[in-house]
Amino acid sequence: MTTSGALRRRWWLIAGLVLTTVVVAVVFVRFVVLRDQARAVPITEVVEDFRAATMTTPTTAGTDATPATTTRVTGATPTIADPTTTTSAPPAPTPATIELGVYRYRTTGSEEIDALDGATHRYPAETTITATEGGCGIHLRWDALRERREEWSLCPTASGVELQPEAVQYHEFFGQPEEEAVACDRGVVLVPSADEPAALGRTQLMCTLGDDPWLPTWEVLERDVRVVAGETVPVRHVRMTVIDHDDYWEDQVIDWYLAETGLPVEATAVKSSRSPSPIGGVVYREEYHLELASLEPTR
Repeated sequence: MTTSGALRRRWWLIAGLVLTTVVVAVVFVRFVVLRDQARAVPITEVVEDFRAATMTTPTTAGTDATPATTTRVTGATPTIADPTTTTSAPPAPTPATIELGVYRYRTTGSEEIDALDGATHRYPAETTITATEGGCGIHLRWDALRERREEWSLCPTASGVELQPEAVQYHEFFGQPEEEAVACDRGVVLVPSADEPAALGRTQLMCTLGDDPWLPTWEVLERDVRVVAGETVPVRHVRMTVIDHDDYWEDQVIDWYLAETGLPVEATAVKSSRSPSPIGGVVYREEYHLELASLEPTR
């Protein structure tokens, strides 16, 4: 064998070893370091977390509700009572608040992304929404998976149940957590105390989702009823839409059917979006349907 032939064979051997190392490294990163999971959260764990939270959280629900916040949404002019007079009308009653505890929901749906050959998270047949005290009212947390949750707050006011301006959306794919804060310019009344024109119709909010502009529109629609465990429940239909058709687009429609307290009784969501990432644009899709299984929460 010539010297040049031996060198060529050695070069091919080295190249093969390098290629094998690269392939092994890619497989290791993809299936070990970036291993994707979709794990249900046991209801027993959710209940334990609720009990731990309520043992350490002081009772403040409803004490900080401010009509001024609602005034910005409805356009009504606030009235300041004169303490020297006794002829002013009695204040309007504030709505009842959600009973604290863990609510179970029959669930169908999934979320998926197309990055790294794609990944799909199918939601379990039962998910939970936990109601705890927080701020001026009730804090709600939907646990779909360990890798997927949402949090928001509702406050009772004289005008109705108001969705607060701050919320949280959490997603995790391939072991990479992403918690995005929602911050809006104001709250919006979702369950008005009366069918007045100022309380119904469409409300455009100016928000940020993470670091990006996010412009949801809320519509307060018709009254309806739902049956939960044999009991008829009056509900208010509200809809949130997000339509954004630039390079990083989003189409989202969520229909909520809320009890008079603001507790979700039923929900249907369809969402698709394209977001920037270090590996290029990533398309995300989500669909789900929730139905309240019982009006009695677990504590």
